[in-house]
Amino acid sequence: MAGVMVRMRPFLGQLGTCPSKAMPDSHNAGDFGAFLVGAPHAYAITAEELAQHKTDGHMDIDAVRPGAILVAPVKVRGAGVYMGDMHAAQGDGEIAGHTMDVAGSVTLQVEVLKDWPIDGPVLFPLAEDLPPLARPFSAAERAKAERLAAQWGVTELEASAPVSVIGTAATMNAAIENGLSRAATLLGMTVPEVRNRATITGAIEIGRAPGVVTVTLLAPMSRLDAVGLGDYAREQYGM
Repeated sequence: MAGVMVRMRPFLGQLGTCPSKAMPDSHNAGDFGAFLVGAPHAYAITAEELAQHKTDGHMDIDAVRPGAILVAPVKVRGAGVYMGDMHAAQGDGEIAGHTMDVAGSVTLQVEVLKDWPIDGPVLFPLAEDLPPLARPFSAAERAKAERLAAQWGVTELEASAPVSVIGTAATMNAAIENGLSRAATLLGMTVPEVRNRATITGAIEIGRAPGVVTVTLLAPMSRLDAVGLGDYAREQYGM
């Protein structure tokens, strides 16, 4: 496509921790990993083994870029943090099946969280990368809501912050269900409540076709604090 202008917006297609069973790094996710199920080579695994051992380090989510906070599950001793597959630019979905790779250097700050409650990654994107409905409320918006609440006898408004839960599976619909289930487990909610919150305070966005998504919503700070993530939200969004 000669003459096409492209913006540089680099991010890491792979950032995560080692799976607990040997598999190609490109297959460390529910969609590409599905190609290992019953495969005719040494990396063949069952669907149950894939679900147990993968850590979804291969996400191709364009919000995993400088300034984002990513929380990854740990399934091996020492975590085995790895990174790669840096893309020069990509829209949601990597819909062509590929994009433009680029060389680069990465600086990470790593912390350890104990007793992680789910088996997949959680992302705190930059505020500018959040879906419009999931962006933190401004002081003016909060004041307007408080005036309206007072008119209708609502005594307390929920304190909330954005969070994105990654879901992966062989198909997009199954990845959405996986992300909803993971978010429900993380936040101590039912899946229907997560569906409603993602609908009116967030969005479902495509990380990669055929089956990586982000389930983004404004989550109650009390729930984020309960699983040790509240301070990351405060740090990321200046709350």
